[in-house]
Order: sequence, then C-alpha cells, then structure tokens
Amino acid sequence: MAITHPGWQRPRLRLLDTGERRATWLELLYDLVFVVAVAELAGLLGEHDLTGFLGLFVPVWWAWAGYVFYANRFDTDDLSHRLLVGAQLLAVVLMAAALGDPVNRSALFAVAYVAVRLLLIVAYLRVSRHVPQARRLALSYVTGFSAAAAIWLLSLALTGPARYAAWAVAMVVDLATPLVSRRYQGELPPQSEHLPERFGLFVVIVLGEVVAAIVLGVKGHALTPLTLLIAAAGVAVTVVVWSLYFDRLDGRVVLRTRAAGQIWVYSHLPLAMALVAFGVGVEQLILHPGGYAAALIGAALVVVAATLAAQRKVSR
Repeated sequence: MAITHPGWQRPRLRLLDTGERRATWLELLYDLVFVVAVAELAGLLGEHDLTGFLGLFVPVWWAWAGYVFYANRFDTDDLSHRLLVGAQLLAVVLMAAALGDPVNRSALFAVAYVAVRLLLIVAYLRVSRHVPQARRLALSYVTGFSAAAAIWLLSLALTGPARYAAWAVAMVVDLATPLVSRRYQGELPPQSEHLPERFGLFVVIVLGEVVAAIVLGVKGHALTPLTLLIAAAGVAVTVVVWSLYFDRLDGRVVLRTRAAGQIWVYSHLPLAMALVAFGVGVEQLILHPGGYAAALIGAALVVVAATLAAQRKVSR
C-alpha cells in the first residue's frame, strides 16, 4: 500500500505549478555544503594541483547539478524528499572531506560520489512509478546514471592512473546522459524561473570563493600599496563578472531550443572552474608573485569571457 500521509508524498510534476517559485530553504542548505567542497577544490589549485582541481571539480559540480534538475521538476519538500536530501548532504560532506587528500582518499571520494548518484537514481525510480508522463525521461536517466555509477564502483578495484581513467569514462557517461535524453526533455521543459535562480546561486557561491581567496591573500601578506592594488583589482573583476552575468540573466533561455538551453547549462561548469581559478590566482599573486599566478589569472579570465559570451549568444 502506498504511503499517503501528508508528510510523505509521491513525487509530482512541478512544471504546471502556478505562482512564483523560489529556491527553498533546503536547497539553500544544500548549496552551503557545496561551498565547503568548492573551498577544498580551491585548496588543491593553491597547491599547484591543476589536474586534481580540474578532474575533481567536474563530479562535484555534477553532483550539485543532478539534484538541481530533479528538484526543478519533482521537488515535493515533504519528509521523503528531505530524507533523500539529508542523505545526499552526508555523502557530499564525505566528498568534500576526501578532497583534502585526493590521492590517499580517492576510494572515499568514489564511494561518496556513488552514494550521491544512487540516491538520485532512487528518486528517479520513484518518479518513474508515480509520474507517468515523466516515466521515459526518468528511466533514461536511471539507465545512464546507473551505468556511470557502476564504472565508479569498478574503479575501486583499480589503482593509480587506471582508477582516474575509469572516473573519466564514468563522467563522460554521466554528462552525456541528459544529452541522449533530449527527446524526452522536450516533453517536460524545466521551470524557467526556478532553474536559472539555482544556477545563479552557484555562481554566487564561486564569486564568494573569489572574495574568500582575496581575503586569505591579504591576510597572509604585509599590507602594502601593491597588495591593496591587487586586492582591489580582484574585487573589481568580481563585481564586473557579477554584473555581466546577472544583468543579462534571462530565464527563458532554458525554454528555447534544447541546444541553446543545454549550452547555457553546461557552460556553467567551465565558468565556475574559471572563477575559482581566478580567485586562487589573485591570492597567489599576492602571496607568491610569479608565472603560476599570472597564468591562472590569464587563463581564467579568457574562459570567463568566453563562457559569458556563449551564454549571451544563446540567450538572444
């Protein structure tokens, strides 16, 4: 017998809801946990571990995005949904804890990431059972995400570069799953006011990481005119990026051609990476001026400019 208690609801399609929809307090708590994970990733970049930063940023961002897309269409904010999110929060905490020592804690990171994905798979299985019009999309996601999770689990039997290669293959499967499910997504377009707000909040998270990195740089260095100039320039760029992103944020882009919407969504991954890299670059420029800091800042600004330009183009 299905549970029908008001505190335990079945998943339901949110696309036809009337009235303005905003991020819930639970979603904001979920984002807060990822603030910690992003800070740990920034630490890797500060230690010159560029490969680790790039490779681990992708699953962290995708773990966040997976929940965002599910909640956009099916969030009920009932007890069952809160238990699901609470379990995911624990798994994300373990992911963040593993980022401090990614080589020796790679198994922990893999298990924690799989836990996040399995909980999402369970959520979509519930959708396939209780929301008939979303069944094909949900089962398509379940198939792709399950295949990727299986590869992550198989990677535990490997060591060294072979394990990381398996992770790369798994992430390709994970990231490609929504792309091969496009024919079903057209039947269930995302909510155009909720989804851009959620992605905008993640941009705020990484912009906050830029400011935090600048603070750490100033804190760890003698206060000189040059230090103040670098810090001021870093804050100025942060404000400019904020303005360029949010002044031109048009939620209707997610309802336009599927290609435009997916370009807009996926472009947030390199944008987030580049913003974190810019913050670390400014910090390094204050503490350890040199080629590494200059290269980080230069590459980051190029990527930020390119992604913002791409988002503007598909939003027209």
